[in-house]
Amino acid sequence: MNILLLPAAVMAAGALAAFALQWKTKAATAVGAGTLCGSALAGLVILGTQWFAGMDFSVNRLFLLPVLLLALTAGIHSIGYLAGHGSERSGSYWCLFNLTAAAMIWVTQSTGALTFLLAWEIMGAASFALVIFDRRTPGALRAGWIYMMACHAGAALLIMLFFFQHTPVWMFILGLAGFGLKIGFPLLHVWLPEAHPAAPAPVSALMSGAMIELGFFGLFTYGTLPDGNHMLYGWVLAVIGVLAAVTGIIFALAQSNIKKLLAYSSIENMGLLSCAAGLGFLGAAYGIPEMMICGFTGFGIHLFNHAMLKGGLFLAAGSVYKAAGTLNMDECGGLLKRMPLTGSAFIIQAVALCGLPPFAGFAGEFLIYLAAFAGLCSCTTAVVWLSGAILVILALTGGLAAVALGKAAGIVFCGEPRSDGAARAREVDGTMTVPVIILPVLNCFWLFLIPEAIAYAGQNIFPSYPEIIESLAARVVAVVILCAVSTVAAAVIFIIRSRITAGHGERISPTWDCGYAKPDAKMEYTGTSLSQNPVDFFRAIIRPARKISPPSGIFPDKADFSETVDDTVLSGFWTKIFRWLGKVADRIHFLQSGSLHFYLLAAVIALIGMLIYSVIRGA
Repeated sequence: MNILLLPAAVMAAGALAAFALQWKTKAATAVGAGTLCGSALAGLVILGTQWFAGMDFSVNRLFLLPVLLLALTAGIHSIGYLAGHGSERSGSYWCLFNLTAAAMIWVTQSTGALTFLLAWEIMGAASFALVIFDRRTPGALRAGWIYMMACHAGAALLIMLFFFQHTPVWMFILGLAGFGLKIGFPLLHVWLPEAHPAAPAPVSALMSGAMIELGFFGLFTYGTLPDGNHMLYGWVLAVIGVLAAVTGIIFALAQSNIKKLLAYSSIENMGLLSCAAGLGFLGAAYGIPEMMICGFTGFGIHLFNHAMLKGGLFLAAGSVYKAAGTLNMDECGGLLKRMPLTGSAFIIQAVALCGLPPFAGFAGEFLIYLAAFAGLCSCTTAVVWLSGAILVILALTGGLAAVALGKAAGIVFCGEPRSDGAARAREVDGTMTVPVIILPVLNCFWLFLIPEAIAYAGQNIFPSYPEIIESLAARVVAVVILCAVSTVAAAVIFIIRSRITAGHGERISPTWDCGYAKPDAKMEYTGTSLSQNPVDFFRAIIRPARKISPPSGIFPDKADFSETVDDTVLSGFWTKIFRWLGKVADRIHFLQSGSLHFYLLAAVIALIGMLIYSVIRGA
């Protein structure tokens, strides 16, 4: 028996118990949260024990770690989040949350097509119910149905994948489409920016930090073969990754909803993971071992970074919503003074996710840069051009990510409050604050474990290249030392400054603003105005819709400006497809005549077709 399935079994039992106790809020919370957090913690201990015991590396353990970590932290955060915010339905929430987490564990530990599909469908159905948990929220039902359609479409494609599992090219194409719907690849991403703002924040943290990453687990496990066409895998994943990274972060720039911005940022980060995997496959295909090793190790490191950082950012966004009553950045402001722990954690994680030093996000993206540089130094013209393009895209997306996440951190936490809710906001309770703090702390601790992780991966995955692994680990050690030294230097400067100002006194006064003695929120940038220049630059892609009522007269009394940004893929592509499908469905509606004879005829024809296919394939 696989001992790593034990936490999933305990979570599933807790789900049934919480549902049975749904009329007793406190008991349901105690049972649901207790079984979820206890089994997730036990799973982390088991996983750590296996790794320290020297157990061989496996892909399923790589993807299991983010699931367990975010199930634990999001579960703790849920206790405070539900208080006064759907607590009367705690039994249903914990039932669905535990089922989702248990199914995600089962996905990583499944050993066959049937068990994988069953776990995948349970994961999708349970998370759909969580997306619409706040069903009174505007747009929640619409977001839930979009997500459910994506889940069912993905499942249909995966059934076809296992049907063609002996045809490598079709396996990859169907896996790319089926699992790409979960990952959020271009054209298949439309459920992410709809579902995340609607779902409770702990659910968004689990889905964005761990669930969408399971799409890569499925693709690597069931869509590719160890001896398959690595050149095809590499080129397709690299090109898709470039498109996803650029479009994801461009759309993130224009968002005013914190969680919607983070959802588009997840699309960008999935693009970076796809680029890293693509570079790894291309390194294997073209015989460039350094490119292969840096690409795949960069994928693994950034996988952990994204799970911890994006999960923490969604939890922090949930704390903001709980305290201020809004996710609209233009209605926040000044929350750092009122929520210092949440605000500090959010800013640190935003900086780390941008790939800036001195955090682990910088080390993860550094490895992807090294993979691209290795391709740039190769003798294959096509690889050189692709690697050069990926280097440019990495730099571009890093800069745009800094703008987008800097906008979120600055507009939400700095300045003056722009609404009564923001002015009344206070730090949330410990069950919500502790997980928000734990994740960035773990990410900082993870920075010092990256060289060891590279050495471990090298011994298990790339034993034929000890010199490259040793050189790569040495480079990363230098990066870690640089990050540590810069952190210590910044801390020393801060301490010295604090002592100097303490000795001479420091006068605190309002920020000077063009001569006004008391600046207020009307003199600040809003999120919309702050990002107007980059949004205008990418106007052809984003297509913002603006309504402007300019001031008029010598002493104008009012003016109005509003901007909305719809996902052009959803509004301009999928909406038209669904309208066409609706018309087709209306045309063939007569087939649903209710005639038993017609249904029997259809069943017989399908059976004969399957028999003919079996005979031909067997021959």
